[in-house]
Amino acid sequence: MLTTLISLGDGRSLLVDPPLFPDEARAIQDFADGKGLRIEWLLVTHAHGDHACGMAYFPEASVIAHEGFWTFWKAIELQDRRFFSQVLPGIELPILRHPNFLVGDRMSISFARDLIVRHVPGHSPDGLMVELPEEGLWIAGDTVIPLPLVSSGSIGELLHTLRGLLGRWRGESIIPGHGKVLSGEEARKAMEDNINYLVSLREAVAEAIVRGKGRDEILRIPLADFGIPGATMAGLAAWIHRENLKRAYEELSGGA
Repeated sequence: MLTTLISLGDGRSLLVDPPLFPDEARAIQDFADGKGLRIEWLLVTHAHGDHACGMAYFPEASVIAHEGFWTFWKAIELQDRRFFSQVLPGIELPILRHPNFLVGDRMSISFARDLIVRHVPGHSPDGLMVELPEEGLWIAGDTVIPLPLVSSGSIGELLHTLRGLLGRWRGESIIPGHGKVLSGEEARKAMEDNINYLVSLREAVAEAIVRGKGRDEILRIPLADFGIPGATMAGLAAWIHRENLKRAYEELSGGA
């Protein structure tokens, strides 16, 4: 995942999505120290362990999160811990603490540079992104990633969010939660590709339900049907796609 350190002037800084691993946190702290920066604030884009649990390594920093962060985290905590224990054997997620500052739909932060924090639900209900308008940067968390994931969120909400972002995109560069930084045409295409995949996914599942196919058969709809390489997201594409199929089936069938 990508962690972003933002200098706010006067030696202050804000860290977006502190990393999960302690060695990475130490490296970021060393980098900040070398630049003469104090990490005074953490902004967590959403309550998934790989984006939120790193706050434990910066105990003196104040945490900014969406107002729905803690409720969502308590709802998924056991599931999230179980998932990471499976994919990262031997790693135990640190304990989270309550955020210090809560964001609703939008918040502005002004120091030596201006930041805009926006609510972007879809990947999760508590999603946030950070915009640096003067620099033309969007720090998007998992709202824009190589293959969208909606197992904890809503396909409809993510489509609404992505279409809104695409509609006001004016050439900004996107720092995603996973994958490489996207600029220019590549950034625009990434949003379009996310939208097209989600639309096609929902259409394929809806058609399968109409044809009387059951959940197990629907979960076998191959990723190859959507023209996405299996190596996407470091080989996690097949798992992500299956989670998306589950969500689409639940949303379209009412979970029946």
